[in-house]
Parts: sequence; structure tokens; C-alpha cells
Amino acid sequence: MSKIKQNYHHGSLRETLLSAGEAVLTEKGFRGFTLRACARRAGVSHAAPKHHFGDTRGFLTELAAMGFDRLTKHLLDGLSGAEDLDAEFLAITQAYSTFTVHYPEHFRIMFRGDLLDLASSRLKSAARKTLSELTNVILRQRGEPEVAVEELDQRVHLEDVMSDIVIGWCYVHGYAHLMLEKQFPALSKTQEERILRNSSERVSHLIQHKKNVR
Repeated sequence: MSKIKQNYHHGSLRETLLSAGEAVLTEKGFRGFTLRACARRAGVSHAAPKHHFGDTRGFLTELAAMGFDRLTKHLLDGLSGAEDLDAEFLAITQAYSTFTVHYPEHFRIMFRGDLLDLASSRLKSAARKTLSELTNVILRQRGEPEVAVEELDQRVHLEDVMSDIVIGWCYVHGYAHLMLEKQFPALSKTQEERILRNSSERVSHLIQHKKNVR
């Protein structure tokens, strides 16, 4: 009897399906992701995934939310050892990139509005926590107080703050995405680390400079 089937008999069917869904997503990518494949992997009826998640979009939405949960944890773990503003910005870039290495297929669906239910409260809550951590890094770069998740909308709708969030997030997300898709020229590990450190520092200083000239 498979491990997943054992979990089904001794635990939650929903959790069993999520484990199966993550395995299917990892192995086949979102293009090969189907409810039937998840049911087969879990050893349950074909109707079970539909009962819990509605359709493929609903299932992928839950997996994307789980991805945001993990990305937030990666960011928090990375920031825990940062000693200054430059180190913080480097830490979130490294953490974001590390997440894409560990969960590449989750990363590929998390920002795909065509694949997900963007109205899902579960997805919005998980994504807001990630955005909150990124926003607070930017706010600290700007020399401003942090914001709680429930107050996020009040700050990110300020044009000046949003401008810096766009600069910072586009760099962090873009770097991780290009790295994942192997779009950088062949570099040694030392070169990669040096370029990452230098480019992160330059973006960090750009945001900090705006703070100093306001």
C-alpha cells in the first residue's frame, strides 16, 4: 500500500489529495495537472478532488496559496540573519530565488491569473502575507515604519511607496524567474554570487537614495 493511501486511511482525505496534487504538479507541471491524475495518485475515486476543490482551477489555487505560505517562510528565514538594509535586500532576493529552486512548479502557477481563482480568500490572504514582508523590506529601506498585514492596502496605494515596491519586487521576482528558466549566460558560482550581491546592493541603494533626497 502506498504512503499516500496509508495517509488517506489514517488522516484527512483533503490533506491526502493535497499531497497527491503537489506530487502531480511537481512531476508533470501545470500543463499535465488534472483532477484524475491527482485522484489516481491518492488512490481515491475520480470524484474526490472535485468534491474538495471544485475543479482544476480550484485545486491549483490551493496549491498556489500553499506556495505563498512557503515563500513567506523563506523570506522570514532569510531576513532573520540580516544585519543592515543592504543585507536585508540581498536576503530577500536570495530567499525568493531559493524558493523557486525548491518549488519551481508552484512558482510557475502562483502569479498566473489565467490558472487561478483570483477571488479566492485563501489565495488572497496567503499572497498578502508575502506582499507584506516584501513591503516592509521596502519601507525599512525608505526609513519608514513597518505595516501590519491588515493595514497593507493603506500603504501600497500610496503612489510613492508603490513606486519603490514595483522597483524592488520587479528586481527580486525577475531575478528569480530568469534564474529558474536558465536565461542567464553561463557563469561560475562565484560570478553568480558576486553579480547577485552587487545588483541587489545597487537596487537597495537606489531606494535608500530616494529616502535621503526627499
